[in-house]
Amino acid sequence: MWSLVIAISLLALLVKLEAFVLLDEKSLQVEDADAKLSTVELATKYGYRIATHHIQTDDGFLLELHRITGSGSTMYDKRLPPVLLMHGLFASSADWVLLGPGNALAYLLSDMGYDVWLPNVRGNRYSRKHISYTPNMNKFWDFSWHEIATYDLPAIIDYTLNVTSKEKLHYIGHSQGTTVFFVMCSERPEYNEKILLAQGLAPIAFMEHMNSPLLKVMVQNLDAISTIADFFSLNEFKPIPSVVLEVAKYLCPQSKPDNLCVNILFQITGANPDQVDPKMVQLLLGHIPAGSSTKQILHFAQEVRSGLFQQYDYGKLKNMFVYNQPEPPVYNLSEVVATVSLHYGPYDYLSVEEDVLRLAKQLPNLVELNRIDMELFNHLDFLIAKDVKEILYDKLISNIEQYNY
Repeated sequence: MWSLVIAISLLALLVKLEAFVLLDEKSLQVEDADAKLSTVELATKYGYRIATHHIQTDDGFLLELHRITGSGSTMYDKRLPPVLLMHGLFASSADWVLLGPGNALAYLLSDMGYDVWLPNVRGNRYSRKHISYTPNMNKFWDFSWHEIATYDLPAIIDYTLNVTSKEKLHYIGHSQGTTVFFVMCSERPEYNEKILLAQGLAPIAFMEHMNSPLLKVMVQNLDAISTIADFFSLNEFKPIPSVVLEVAKYLCPQSKPDNLCVNILFQITGANPDQVDPKMVQLLLGHIPAGSSTKQILHFAQEVRSGLFQQYDYGKLKNMFVYNQPEPPVYNLSEVVATVSLHYGPYDYLSVEEDVLRLAKQLPNLVELNRIDMELFNHLDFLIAKDVKEILYDKLISNIEQYNY
């Protein structure tokens, strides 16, 4: 029983702390108040033009997209292809702007003249509407990242290309943002043709070797957690309430580099002390978690247990009803024929090297497999590590330049 309680507690911690990677104060142009600003408010505050777009998926979800088209007197170059930046689990479009001007990938691309699109998938704080359901209805939350991949991402790509009058775009995804790309290209292979280059940061398809000590406990108790979630209709992981920001000031004091939040983070994603700064905790807590379905989390946990990249496992009986077979269908990665570049960290607890290499071997058009040249680089260093621009972003941008029209 206690192991089950611990597992559920750790799952809650995951929701609150998945995106804690911390930075050198000198490298950022951000303020404490940024924790309470939306993506649009953040970009506007730092001088960037940002517009909000809304689209409807084929299954009725209403998604919010943010588009950055320049700053000051600088406009995006209409000759360049658009760049789509897809966030990960519990995250939102804010992921790509938190580092501030001169550091955040969205701003760096915009400064170079690119038309930058920042989607928000169903269930996060910006995309909590449906034509028939409301978030207080269980039906609203009956989705995993499979539905995000087969409904949200195709709709986002089509809308972006239509608005920009382009035939192809660049795609950069982090964590779940890579998962949904691989699923989309395998389930809806016609979308391969719409991608100039897909760059996967901390790519996740196979998760057999996941190393997080905390999350391993959750996986060990997966059946019990799933049963409890179903029984109590715990279908949603909500955005973090504002009161937690105040509590975190005391639990995770900025004056203590090895505070509780940092140590829990290290147990989930891997430790990289040289890249952390406790002063970033308040900013990150304001934006992550941004909300998700419980089913998304359980689906990832199933991947760890099965060692396979496959659709959601409902159990043999329901699988027969849903899939006409006792086991969930495995995604066919040979269908992912888009040009792909993978970037992974040596000390990533979630996107582990053995699993990344297994994925790489199954991608027909892999043009780069980049092992980050920093031994402690981990899952969330990809987004907000203090040296991420020099370590990775400059390379991502160079790759984009190479695969333009």
